[in-house]
Amino acid sequence: RIVGDIISPHDFVVMVVVIDSSAPRGRLILPQQQTIRDILDTGAVPVVLRDTELGDVFNDLAKNPRLVITDSQVFGKVSAAVPDGIMLTSFSILFSRYKGTLAESVTGAALLDKLNDGDKILISEGCTHHRQCDDIGTVKLPHWISKHTGKQLVFEFCSGTGFPDDLTKYRIVIHCGGCMLNDREMRYRVKCAADAGVAITNYGIAIAHMHGILRRSLAPFPEIAALLD
Repeated sequence: RIVGDIISPHDFVVMVVVIDSSAPRGRLILPQQQTIRDILDTGAVPVVLRDTELGDVFNDLAKNPRLVITDSQVFGKVSAAVPDGIMLTSFSILFSRYKGTLAESVTGAALLDKLNDGDKILISEGCTHHRQCDDIGTVKLPHWISKHTGKQLVFEFCSGTGFPDDLTKYRIVIHCGGCMLNDREMRYRVKCAADAGVAITNYGIAIAHMHGILRRSLAPFPEIAALLD
């Protein structure tokens, strides 16, 4: 299950989506669609809104939501708006668990604090799409990582099926949530990184780590959160 095993019938589940220049016109992206369906299959109630409408939702709902799921790129903003007693996570974290790679991605994020000048970082996306000026993979993440580390880093990029055979030149691989890749392919990519001695994490986990909210975002999965101890 994507989320159905951590919620119950009649729970409210708030989903925060970002509608910007990179969002497809006229539809939601696949992980958002799949999550809505899993919530409905559970008998729970999905509440879908943009990050710009998040402020008043907790006063408007008849009861607090069981869970808030956010787009990774607004993780910091959403965390500040969601009361501490409400569980918070991201689509990237949910799909990492769904694909069976969450533990490796959580432990891999710690390397973001140990990077040095000149280190190479591979940012990998499982799909191909037209790049926008504010693209999260090629623009926002490199900026956030450079700011977090204060280092002069080298970023390389791949997408779709073009995953490198040799990962040894990289210090860390930061992967998308893998919604367009099956679980076998995602586990294969994680194993390639492990065999090369290279850390691997994903967008949402990296962003949560850099915002200091990774432990909170793993609250629905205490056995994984324990890896941070």
